[in-house]
Amino acid sequence: MPPLYDFDDYDRCLQEFDHLSQYCFVRADVLAQPNVAAWRVIQDVSQYHKHHFDHGHLYFGICMDWCRTQIDALGEKEADALFKGILVNNTKVNTYLDLFKSEEENRHLLNSLANQCVNLRLQKYELSAESVIEYCDNSIKDVQFDAWNFAFYAVVCVLTLCVLMSSLFDLYLKHKRNNKLLTDRDHYTAAPADLATKLGVGFSMARNWYRLNQQPSGRMGRELRFLDCYKFFCMFLVIFAHTNWVLYESAISNPQDPERLLHTYAGTILVAGSLVTVTFFVIGGLLMTLNWLIVAKENKEMSAMEYLVTFLKFNIFRYLRLTIPYGFVILWSGVYFDNAGGPMFRHIFEREQLSCRKNGWINLLYLNNNLRTNERCMLQGWYLASDTQSFVLSILILMLAHKFVNLRKWIFGATLAFFVFISGLTTYVNKFCALFLPSPQIQRDSFIESRQFNEFYVPFHMNFGCYFFGVLAALIYDHISTNGLKIKENKLFHIMFYVLIPVGILWLFSGHIFLQYYNEEDVRLWASIYASIQRNFWGLGLAAFIVGMAAKCGWVLRKFCCLPIFRILGRLTYGAFLVHLLICRVVIATLREPIYFGTGIMFAFIIFTLAASYVLSFVLAILLELPASSYMKLLR
Repeated sequence: MPPLYDFDDYDRCLQEFDHLSQYCFVRADVLAQPNVAAWRVIQDVSQYHKHHFDHGHLYFGICMDWCRTQIDALGEKEADALFKGILVNNTKVNTYLDLFKSEEENRHLLNSLANQCVNLRLQKYELSAESVIEYCDNSIKDVQFDAWNFAFYAVVCVLTLCVLMSSLFDLYLKHKRNNKLLTDRDHYTAAPADLATKLGVGFSMARNWYRLNQQPSGRMGRELRFLDCYKFFCMFLVIFAHTNWVLYESAISNPQDPERLLHTYAGTILVAGSLVTVTFFVIGGLLMTLNWLIVAKENKEMSAMEYLVTFLKFNIFRYLRLTIPYGFVILWSGVYFDNAGGPMFRHIFEREQLSCRKNGWINLLYLNNNLRTNERCMLQGWYLASDTQSFVLSILILMLAHKFVNLRKWIFGATLAFFVFISGLTTYVNKFCALFLPSPQIQRDSFIESRQFNEFYVPFHMNFGCYFFGVLAALIYDHISTNGLKIKENKLFHIMFYVLIPVGILWLFSGHIFLQYYNEEDVRLWASIYASIQRNFWGLGLAAFIVGMAAKCGWVLRKFCCLPIFRILGRLTYGAFLVHLLICRVVIATLREPIYFGTGIMFAFIIFTLAASYVLSFVLAILLELPASSYMKLLR
């Protein structure tokens, strides 16, 4: 078969000629030719769509000056015979073309020439293809400094100035007190006396550092401090998965190796790793409910207006807390940068910029898991949309249960049963695979036109069951804590707690048969049953594990999870979640040629992305997240 990626030397092309050089990134679909051996091989390999790339869709990096020289050396008839047509019927490619509308002139001028060069390269395989130029780079670097760029740099300058002035003001207040017995911690952790001072020190770097590092207060904070470790570990797994995805989106010299891996049990674990997102849903439901219980215990009875005010407060404060840093990262994601990379920099990085400029407002409304799903800004933002929608519905259900206490069990039971059932029903009706399947080609296409991703994985109703298990975990934990139940001393509970660990690991393998089986119509019913329980059973087990850890089960495991380092890392996880894909895209988009996909390369990218994400998350926390949080406390 022809390789999936065929790139000319990017830097040499753009530096070799005195006149304007052009290097074009070209997408091609091989035309069906049943009598050609290479085409039959492409069909045989690509039919295993769960595990393999589409080897009929190729990427080319073509230096147009070299291309023109090669075509000019041919006879006119031979050159004309090489042209097989422009690729117009690939909806995934068309999504990119719509975003790169500024390249229409290059396509008009160079598409025919590019197609001739593509087919010249495919001649040795006796194949031909339709192709289209996605974009072209030239030797003149011209970065547009427009209003969007200006707004981003202006915001950064204002925030930096605020941090500097607030920090100096806080330092002045410390020296003004002239108390030699007063330590830095005493000053920076003490609440200011008046409102004006509180406003003045909101951006203080030292004060926000101590806020970031402060120990949890109260009994609940101490019992649940292990959640910071959960957040960090899950964030590591998210970065692990997303780094692999962006590697698939770029260019791999040995695609056969990741394809083979997916046929093994190790590949099943990688696919089932999408369950890690469930952890965040469970934790989100838990923390939301614990905050609600504080209000519910203070107000045994509430009027309709009080319910409404409480509902608005919960949602408004949550919206502000999430959206202020989220909006900043969306603004950052839309900034035009100089092409610091190679032939795929714009394909990987600029597509995100263009999507954020076009659809960033959908993210701010938390509807990006439903609207314009082919042009998502910050793909990971689907989780925030689904979590927000789950938050709103859960508050309504908890208020309903608070109003009608006698019906509480029926309300909770009916809610859980409905959302577990709807997972299976959605799978059955749409004939989806039993578990979410991010195949190599789907990841290479950045989940564009992936029905299972858009309708099975990201909708809130498919994840709400897991979120609601977090709600129930909070209610059970509150009951145990309020009544002083010593479940840690119950041997049966202790055994069940430890059994959850091997059961959870084995559960990751449970979808192996569905991943390997291709005649899905035969197992359609079983697939729908499994789909209804896969995520929900994981959420149930995780909720039970959290309750056990909160009850101080776990021994060494709990002690490890409560280490002070995780206090900081856990609080930086939200910022890391927002910025990690931006960093990952920048790193991988700098590649000049296809890379070898191996364990060493993979973990090098993962560790770098993880470290850089948390460093930038710390900067984001100091500049914006913690100051915004301190000002929101003044509004409560």
